[in-house]
Amino acid sequence: MIIFGSSEVSSEAVRSRVASGTPSENSVIYLHTSALEYPVDFSGPGVRCAWGGREVSVADGRRWTVDDDTWLFLPRAKFVSQLNAQENVTSLTLLFREGLVEEVAAAVSRSDDSLLNAHDAATPALWPWPHLQLHDKSISAVLLFIRRNCDVGLDDPLWYEEQLGFLVERMIARHRSLSAHAQKLTVRRSSTRKEIIRRLALATDFIHGNYERSLSLADMAAAAHLSRHHFLRLFKTLNDVTPYEYLQRKRTTVAARLLRDSDMPVEDVVRRVGFDSRSTLFRALRRFHGVTPTQCRRIVEPLSFAAQPPASC
Repeated sequence: MIIFGSSEVSSEAVRSRVASGTPSENSVIYLHTSALEYPVDFSGPGVRCAWGGREVSVADGRRWTVDDDTWLFLPRAKFVSQLNAQENVTSLTLLFREGLVEEVAAAVSRSDDSLLNAHDAATPALWPWPHLQLHDKSISAVLLFIRRNCDVGLDDPLWYEEQLGFLVERMIARHRSLSAHAQKLTVRRSSTRKEIIRRLALATDFIHGNYERSLSLADMAAAAHLSRHHFLRLFKTLNDVTPYEYLQRKRTTVAARLLRDSDMPVEDVVRRVGFDSRSTLFRALRRFHGVTPTQCRRIVEPLSFAAQPPASC
């Protein structure tokens, strides 16, 4: 099932088309609009992306906000999509047919299993919980390639089957790499490590969805259901940056994007992303991206989220 929609598409039309999909087929939902709300109830996993704005996915009482920096993985794509922006947002949802992930996982070489200890040998092919992931050159290249072909209205299920297979293969490789990186968390049990990773993922998801607010260490630790002391230590171990630095990098990247893609005054950008002053924004742009606000207005390629190596897994 392939759904294309422009600014004139209605929520009812998308709901009707989504409801007609079946688990035995891949589904692609590609929309370019500013306001829309529709439910998705799919038995298999899915990936959500958004460019040019923010899109919210709601499931099981939680909210994930996807923007140009992130993509959302859902092990079971049951959610409500909410989009309410001033400008049109490009939204891409990919739903993997039943058995696709297992088929790709079986075909992928397991030569890198030595990176995982014996307790982690049963690590699933992909993440067992919903989680925002940072764009990178590997996975994002496939997502952008799919987006470009959606732009021209390509309606070829076999082509999408092939591309989704490539995407899953790279997602599996990323999951393994992040699982190996997580061995830095020195705990006795694999189950404890996985629970720590899950809780830290709650914190990074929280930051990406609430960066414009005045967030404290206590706020971020509460999102992870950890004490401030343990949260700070574990977050730094896994992400190689402190929670505050991660937050500032997120704000800076969004600010750079707004300066590049709009005529918004600098003062408005400062307020929009949660900085407390112009000088704070200027210093952060210099530190994380090596540019000034004026240079942001002129750059051709968008600046990517600047986080040290993996943000979480």
